[in-house]
Amino acid sequence: MQQLSGLDTTFLNLETNTCPMHVGGVVILEPPAGQAPQDSYRAIFDLVESRLDHIPPMRRRLLMTPFDLDHPYWIEDPDFDLVHHLRRRALPSPGDRAALAALVCELAATRLDRNLPLWELHVVEGLEGGRLAVVTKMHHAAIDGVSGAEILSTLLDLSPEPARLPPPAKPWQPDDIPSLTRRLFTTAKSLSRRPADSFRLLKTTMPALASLGREAIDRGKMILQGEATRSVMGLAPRTRFNRQITARRSYAYGGFPLAAIKALRKALGVTLNDVVLGLCAGALRRYLEERRELPDHALIAGVPMSTRADEQKGTGGNHVTFLRAALHTDIADPLLRLRRISEDMGVAKEKMRALPADLMGDWARLPSPALMARAARLYENFGIQSFHAPAFNVVISNVPGPPVPLYFAGMRVRANYPVSIPFHGVGLNITLMSYCDSIDYGLTADHDTVPDIDHFDALLQQALKDLQQAAGIA
Repeated sequence: MQQLSGLDTTFLNLETNTCPMHVGGVVILEPPAGQAPQDSYRAIFDLVESRLDHIPPMRRRLLMTPFDLDHPYWIEDPDFDLVHHLRRRALPSPGDRAALAALVCELAATRLDRNLPLWELHVVEGLEGGRLAVVTKMHHAAIDGVSGAEILSTLLDLSPEPARLPPPAKPWQPDDIPSLTRRLFTTAKSLSRRPADSFRLLKTTMPALASLGREAIDRGKMILQGEATRSVMGLAPRTRFNRQITARRSYAYGGFPLAAIKALRKALGVTLNDVVLGLCAGALRRYLEERRELPDHALIAGVPMSTRADEQKGTGGNHVTFLRAALHTDIADPLLRLRRISEDMGVAKEKMRALPADLMGDWARLPSPALMARAARLYENFGIQSFHAPAFNVVISNVPGPPVPLYFAGMRVRANYPVSIPFHGVGLNITLMSYCDSIDYGLTADHDTVPDIDHFDALLQQALKDLQQAAGIA
């Protein structure tokens, strides 16, 4: 058994029927000419089955503690059956982008069964051009962006012929389910250490928290003196994206040519991630401007950043923190906007490096799951997000992916579009992942917040053209 970290447990606690907490992707495959759909499904089934020993999270399910007083455990599921996780679906004719997006919305809105290992693969037939899609779902309690990419890389190959992986050092063994008496004892022992753990955590993080407090006071003085904008203090403006969401989703997907993004990076002397944030800022500004809803103050993005150390690679779970990036949507000039974003991101990264790597996760260990789950439901039921300023307006995540062509069960991977999580107060998530010569992205939103997600997708593409034109490299 392996106990979940505080941060992993948080994703379980925050989940409601309106806010499922799984992430995933849409992997577009090109089967060999003449290969029947049932043969493609069988090839995928056989490959996944052959690699289960190399992907520990895929056979682990949750074991809750008595009364949810302590963090749950992952156990090796003695009843694991791959049939429960690998599904076969078909799109209605003509199998176009709209039909695939509608299926993704349906799957994104449906919670995973906590009585099983928390993942699903849906093999989708009937796409235009004879292609297949594999829509993946995995609970955020089990993976973050980096560990999700690691799992995907284990399933993929560098050639159409699947590689034969060496057997694991230790054969897989299912766990025995511990008795209630044993679980009560283990929970009591863990809770008895909580006061001492809290004291040590407070002692470790107090200098960093004090530094942040002093900086907030200094920034407040700068604002009062007119030397800084409100965005540096974390007062994100309220927008249509910051509302209570529904259980319905909207989804769109696309990609940027990687060469175009690299050309902008080189010409403007910024990072690739800065360019991505600049493009998102341009689309967000135009989207709100068209609706006469553009606030005077800059929108703020929550940007997940990996804190995973080398020795934590391949361990699954979440090792991540959030940076808050001012998108400077109050600036019309796309070049000036991007420069300001780049400057702010440089400062934010320096601040992040000064903090303990697992600060967010360490603090998340303290509350009991029962308390956090009830708090999440109260937050949803009473619409509490309407009574406080949002921490950020949107989530923008950029995950590095493989630079070479890959194959899944002998089929060429043509694209990998992420699917992520909107939640109460942040109804739009923009996630990107590089693959070969493209940066593929998925736009996942609450349907009532962004009902015209395809239009936002078009604005994102237009933002690239605008930035290229402004930089003189169109």
